[in-house]
Amino acid sequence: MKHIEALSLSLLVLGLSLGCQKSERDREPANTAGDAGESSADGGTAGLSGAAGDAGGQSDELSGRRGERGTSCNSTNDCQDDLSCIVTHDCPPDVACTSKSCQPSNFNLTGTGKTCHVSDCKTKADCCGDMPVQAPAKCANRESICNRSTLPGCTTSICATSASCGRGTCEGTCFYGSPVTDCTTAADCPANTCNLSVTPHSCTLTGADCTTNSCAKNTCYSPRCNCSNPEYDPSKPICSDPDCDGLCGFTCMNERCVTDTSCNSDIQCSTRTPYCSAGKCSECRTSRDCNDEECILGQCGPDCKSDTQCGLFETCQAGACVYVGCRSDRECVLQASNKNAALAQDPRLAKCNIEDDLGTCVFPCEIDAQCASTELCLDGICTYIGCETDSECTTIAGLHDLPLPTPERPWTTSAVCEAEHAPTP
Repeated sequence: MKHIEALSLSLLVLGLSLGCQKSERDREPANTAGDAGESSADGGTAGLSGAAGDAGGQSDELSGRRGERGTSCNSTNDCQDDLSCIVTHDCPPDVACTSKSCQPSNFNLTGTGKTCHVSDCKTKADCCGDMPVQAPAKCANRESICNRSTLPGCTTSICATSASCGRGTCEGTCFYGSPVTDCTTAADCPANTCNLSVTPHSCTLTGADCTTNSCAKNTCYSPRCNCSNPEYDPSKPICSDPDCDGLCGFTCMNERCVTDTSCNSDIQCSTRTPYCSAGKCSECRTSRDCNDEECILGQCGPDCKSDTQCGLFETCQAGACVYVGCRSDRECVLQASNKNAALAQDPRLAKCNIEDDLGTCVFPCEIDAQCASTELCLDGICTYIGCETDSECTTIAGLHDLPLPTPERPWTTSAVCEAEHAPTP
């Protein structure tokens, strides 16, 4: 019996031993296959393991790739070197992007400090060609005789004195009298008196019997401004004299040929500015030409009494509006608009830069791309890039394909690249 139990126990131990060895042998192929896969490209498991490794490498590469020019971005870190993430309104063709995209930061351009100066003339003669600059003496009053039926500065209205009629006169008609007599007041009219030398007594103007009654007083009826020009007579020979035609109607102002608005006499002026003074039509010559105001530089009263009567960036100085530019950053912000700001610039970033007491609104910048297309970021401010050659200015000023000079427009326009002029108030 003891021998049987010992044999059974031996067989049990042997079975457990064989079972463990088989279990280990069953697991060995998987481990061996894995080892072989790492050293052999032919193993099926090796192929899967290699593919997984490649995918991991590609993922790392994609995560490190940064946006090219025109691609959408959230920050500059999303863009390649030398590109910045900038707010743009338009996207390049065939590129899907949001309101921000990768764009060049700086453009390796240098400002020149020069600007294009466009010029037509130096003197009036440059604008006139073969046209006569001055009319013959016989044509001096031609404008008044041939073209002006009424006097400048005069409107037909009820008046008390001629002072309110400009160059016209205050005239009425005497109520009694023959022929009709012009007048301003009753004192200008002949008196309607009683003629005592006849019987019955009669009034001198009306012929009424004044034996017992007084004669009616003569009055000046409805005084109004007479604005008729006494010189006006378009039938005179001067109006058809060819020597008075073809005069140059241009003059040179700030080196540009413009319509000549100068004058030689009052008759050439308009109702609003009826007086010719120093070759310019003005509202007044003296304070007598104004109503309860002083004549200041040809104008009745001052241009202004407060800054609110002046234009943008002007102040009222000694009765005249003077351009001084901006005075504060807030002024620039309030007047700024998207059309004059660089694409990436918020109008609220505008700053007032004051030099020589003249203020200019500018936009701060860190890179060129924050400025307009014709500007560079210079010392933290968007600054005009400037020109280098006269040829560039011809293009910038749009002077290509201009018509050839004609007898009616004889001047030639040119553009020169030169140092910037100091700002003119």
